[in-house]
Amino acid sequence: MRTAPIVGVAVLVVAAAAGTVALVGGGGLGPDSGEPADAASTTAVSTAKVREGDLVESTSTSGSLEYADGRDLAAQLAGTVTWLPPAGRVVREGQSLYRVDTTPVVRLDGRVPAWRDLGPDVSDGADVEQLEQALLDLGYGVDEGMDADGEWTYLTTQAVEDWQEDRDLEETGELPLGSIVFTDGDLRVSGRLLDVGAGVQPGTPVLELSGTDRRVTLELEPSQRHLAPVGNAVDLDFPDGTTARGRIVDVEVVPPADEQSQEVLSVTVEPAGRQSRKAVAGQLDGASVQVTVTRTLAEDVLIVPVTALVALVEGGYAVEVLDGGSTRTVPVETGGFADSTVAVTGDLAPGDDVVVTP
Repeated sequence: MRTAPIVGVAVLVVAAAAGTVALVGGGGLGPDSGEPADAASTTAVSTAKVREGDLVESTSTSGSLEYADGRDLAAQLAGTVTWLPPAGRVVREGQSLYRVDTTPVVRLDGRVPAWRDLGPDVSDGADVEQLEQALLDLGYGVDEGMDADGEWTYLTTQAVEDWQEDRDLEETGELPLGSIVFTDGDLRVSGRLLDVGAGVQPGTPVLELSGTDRRVTLELEPSQRHLAPVGNAVDLDFPDGTTARGRIVDVEVVPPADEQSQEVLSVTVEPAGRQSRKAVAGQLDGASVQVTVTRTLAEDVLIVPVTALVALVEGGYAVEVLDGGSTRTVPVETGGFADSTVAVTGDLAPGDDVVVTP
């Protein structure tokens, strides 16, 4: 940055290149002089246009694509594992997660985890209600008029028995703990934690699971927190040229793991909109993603390069504006800084040429 204004250039001789001009005449003069000095000289200067728009700060960093809500699924039954799904399988409502002693463990929709045996003798509860709703969603109890009201009735028993019959299970009208798993939405099998034939007890991890939605995770420095508010839009660029838009859904502070590491921000991004979700769906799990995080600091302002600022002797800043065949010094007030630009106010207009330090 120049520490004093360079002013008083008399005649514009030639445009040597884009953004560079040669000025003849002119010595230094104070900001209030308004008249060029008589001493002749030739000086080549670089210029930039004053532009009007939004002052935007951005940073790009590498992130990783993964499936959301990873978790391990533990058995709640004792026995021998007789079937496991392959990695990548999506388990929808009414489908089996795995089998113990050939008996399927079935996924049903519900936010309350299964925590007790279910049957005619149970008290009313949210787990009964979501079981009834799941059975209705699968087509059981609909014609009989069963309600998903959390009260176990003979209609609930009949619906369970019909469901068991269709799955070639013993028609008991009861569901022991561990025979069904309630989850809030479909699950994706990320991997197996044991092999078919392994013995399990309640609490034995069986499968690695995740949700079916994709997300991108990345890390930022704590000083960049202002760039990543929840809800902020980002750009996603994949190695194969695919691009997508994303939105920040979570920001967490990760403390240092040891004395040699530093605190970081863990940022979670989800694809924004149907087209972006479709674009991301075709990418491999674990794919590297270039994430550009952008934040608008000010709207509809005049913007110049930081290198256009001149520190005035009396304090404050100015810029040098090409005006005909000379320059004039224009005092400015600075606003926000973003990357290598700054918002300014003063006697300037969009399109003005200002002198910049190369």
